[in-house]
Amino acid sequence: MSQQVDPNQILKQNAYRVLKVLIFLCVLLSFYLLYLDAWVQKRMSGPKWDTPVQVFARPLAVYPYRFLPKQELIDELKLLEYRSVKTINSPGQYVVNQSYVELYRRSFVSFDGLLVPERLRIGFKDNRVAAVDRFVDGQWQGTQMAYLDPLLISRQATESKEDREILDLSTIPEWMVDALLVVEDKNFYHHHGVAPLAIARALIANIAAGRKVQGGSTITQQLAKNLLLNDNRKAYTRKIKEAFIALILDYRYSKDSILEAYFNEIYLGQNGSRGVHGFALASKFYFNTRLAELEPEQFALLVAIVKGPSYYNPIRHPERAIERRDLVLQLMVSENVISARQYQVAVDQPLGLKVNKTKYRARFPSYLQQVERELAKIDVIAPTNSGLMVFTGLDPLLQSRYEQRFKQSVKQLEKAYKQKQLNGAVVSVSLENGTILAMIGDVNASTGGFNRALDTQRNIGSLVKPAVYLTALDSPDYHLGSVLKDTAISMKSNKGQQWQPENYDKKQRGEVLLFEALSQSLNLPTVHLGMDVGLTSVINTLRKLGVEQQLQKYPSLLLGAVPMSPLKVAEVYQPIANYGQKLPVQAITHITDNNGIKLHTSDTSGQVIFDYETSYELAHALTQVTKVGTAKRLASEHKGIVFGGKTGTTDDLRDSWFVGFDQNKVTSVWLGRDDNTPINLTGSQGALFAFSQLQKARLPESISKPKPNNVEIRYVEKQTGQILSDDCGEHIALPITQYKITQVKDCPSLFDWL
Repeated sequence: MSQQVDPNQILKQNAYRVLKVLIFLCVLLSFYLLYLDAWVQKRMSGPKWDTPVQVFARPLAVYPYRFLPKQELIDELKLLEYRSVKTINSPGQYVVNQSYVELYRRSFVSFDGLLVPERLRIGFKDNRVAAVDRFVDGQWQGTQMAYLDPLLISRQATESKEDREILDLSTIPEWMVDALLVVEDKNFYHHHGVAPLAIARALIANIAAGRKVQGGSTITQQLAKNLLLNDNRKAYTRKIKEAFIALILDYRYSKDSILEAYFNEIYLGQNGSRGVHGFALASKFYFNTRLAELEPEQFALLVAIVKGPSYYNPIRHPERAIERRDLVLQLMVSENVISARQYQVAVDQPLGLKVNKTKYRARFPSYLQQVERELAKIDVIAPTNSGLMVFTGLDPLLQSRYEQRFKQSVKQLEKAYKQKQLNGAVVSVSLENGTILAMIGDVNASTGGFNRALDTQRNIGSLVKPAVYLTALDSPDYHLGSVLKDTAISMKSNKGQQWQPENYDKKQRGEVLLFEALSQSLNLPTVHLGMDVGLTSVINTLRKLGVEQQLQKYPSLLLGAVPMSPLKVAEVYQPIANYGQKLPVQAITHITDNNGIKLHTSDTSGQVIFDYETSYELAHALTQVTKVGTAKRLASEHKGIVFGGKTGTTDDLRDSWFVGFDQNKVTSVWLGRDDNTPINLTGSQGALFAFSQLQKARLPESISKPKPNNVEIRYVEKQTGQILSDDCGEHIALPITQYKITQVKDCPSLFDWL
């Protein structure tokens, strides 16, 4: 007879086995949750997104006494897509008054960190900033400096093909946050990452329908899926993992940080090969407007797209999109996010899309090539997958205007002189800090490719002459009234051939004053002077000015047998225009990460390479070039504006050069052909004309440097160059450094005739 089994014993054994399994599963689950917790923390602690490198123009600095016509500020605001309104209510708006401009500056991440939205009032008088005020605690308070947000000129897509703009939650209007939560997760601030009842309702509905008809995911779960899992499979195992991650996120991080990540992560459409992620970028993509400046119906559309970016694509399926948008608006008004009146206005609006697929196509390609070359030389250590923010000295208004006027100028020259296939380059550099303000490397400036501003190397002709005269003026033997020989000269070249330079007009004047020889760009006096001071001394001067290439000690050097790029020419002339102070010429000013933490600051410290007195004398001579010399058309076309400058022409009229400067900037212009055939234009006919047209793009400021204390304005006799004791005879007034005044000719007395 077999032994009878006790049912209670079996039950106990089974229960024990189940308990062991449950304990094992709990331990396993605990380890799994610990693993997930560590993984989530690691993922969330580093850079969350593979963000693009962004390149910005300079943020416009506004401060009292700055030369800035009111219309220039208005045009800058238009370029930045600020809206002119009657009453300012939100960032991105401005009001123009007779004597001031009031604006509500947007927030932006700068090289000084996050700058919050701010109301500013800028007063003007005589084309200068008279006052800058901030609106603080209900009243206007004066300030010494304010910045506008900079123009984004390039976004370089990452390998992931995801594009986004990162926003801080504090910069997002509260009503937008409320609107999103009303639609996507009404109980966001009350649950712990998952909503079990919502999941159960969705599960029952989906099983009943045999397909997915309802979602139960919270915003935290959506973030877990999109940011951390990046997995669109509909398996229930993935949903379970998603729920666990959501619980961990809710435990480890604040609701606001989760919401901020969601605003920046969510996928909202496609721009070619780039995915449009985050509400900030979607706002600019669909409406060409910043997120904080959207109207209720516009933001409602973005919220509508969240449910299905393809299904509710407003470009392909406008009917579906507007139906979903109106549903979102209904939820917004029912939860008092917007008023009934706002709802009526919003629901009657069309989609109003202003899709800008080229919004982040690189602007100003020539300038960006210079930025890329500088970046390659800068050792910047950025966090993995964290995009850089590169701030430059680009003046976007000046750049865009220069591009238009330069193209028009070249067309006019081709027509007037019956030339074809002219091309050229322009480089403009700030005299305040050495940053490159504008760069054009092709007449068709919007195209990339060969950059003539950087890579064209052509002889500079008479542009080299100021270096010769600077060498002379830096010695005690010469001043602006010194007499130079304007006679034939012949010497042997390095190949044993005779070199016999001539003046452009083939004439010889016997003797001329030093400043006249430079202003009229006479070759013979320049060669005589250069040989007198010595080729070695002239080469040393060129070295100080920034010429790095090897220079041959040939007399032809004195007339410009020196190849340079337009950028190098601007760099060489910068210390001349800056009265002896040499600054680093560069495009990049700062590099930061996405949070504004500085990774690199460019060196802008200058050095004095020639004393102020010598530089003042040379600059005076270069202003005479634009008044009575080879560039005198500037004086007639820009009455009342004092420029300095120098024309340049090369052999066989292959190259036309001009470099000009005002109080704030120096600009080099080159015209020629890529095949180096003659263009039959002198510097005065070609490049000077283009420069003059460029100056009409923005009101220039006259040169007004203070005279050094030890420089005197003295009368010089035109025929002999002798310094006179008083105003008498045929003379000219010139600035002369005191130590050079060694002999003075007395004016004839009335008694000399008796």
